[in-house]
Amino acid sequence: MIVDLNLKGKLVIVVGAGGEGLKKVNSLLTQDCQILVISDSANTQITSLARQGKIQFKKTKLEDANFLKEYDPILVMASTDNKELNRKIVQEAKKKRCYAYASDDPEFSDFAHPSVINIQDTIQVAISTGGRSPAMARKLKLRAEKIFNEIIDKEDIYQIKLQKIARDAAKAKIPTVLERKKFLYWALNDKHIKQLLKDDNFSTAQKEVMRRLGEWK
Repeated sequence: MIVDLNLKGKLVIVVGAGGEGLKKVNSLLTQDCQILVISDSANTQITSLARQGKIQFKKTKLEDANFLKEYDPILVMASTDNKELNRKIVQEAKKKRCYAYASDDPEFSDFAHPSVINIQDTIQVAISTGGRSPAMARKLKLRAEKIFNEIIDKEDIYQIKLQKIARDAAKAKIPTVLERKKFLYWALNDKHIKQLLKDDNFSTAQKEVMRRLGEWK
């Protein structure tokens, strides 16, 4: 089952700061979570992200998984080049009742890490082989990425952002789920709103939606 895990504000630990660790960090940067990278060394990209304040980096000599006892993460991702150590980290993470993943041991992990197509930090499309072939998942991602970038345009991105604003506002104004749904579908399909978004006039589209919400009965 592929799920979109809500990591907002939660601590995620990535163990290992090489190429695999960097991939995992990059997949987390848009998730609005706290990212802590633990390793005995780090590549230049990890160091740069730490300097920018986008992640925390702790230099620790890795011999076992005891360091995890100091933390309370929602997710731990083991990406060292030592399979035995990765497994120990996953075992310790599971004891803490958090999600656990090892880059080199998907069958021992709680989930398989999909290849993700990220479109303007707004739409994410996951391609997973269930851990059977990460290489094929990446290959299919590259092929599918071209297609999604062709069929998803700026109006779609604007619509998603506008729907979020409209949905939050409607919760405070419209008491029933059915009526809120009607309002949101109106905002999604209204020809005037769609034209405003097509013309890059997002602020006017937002004002029009809020005006209509004020009149909604």
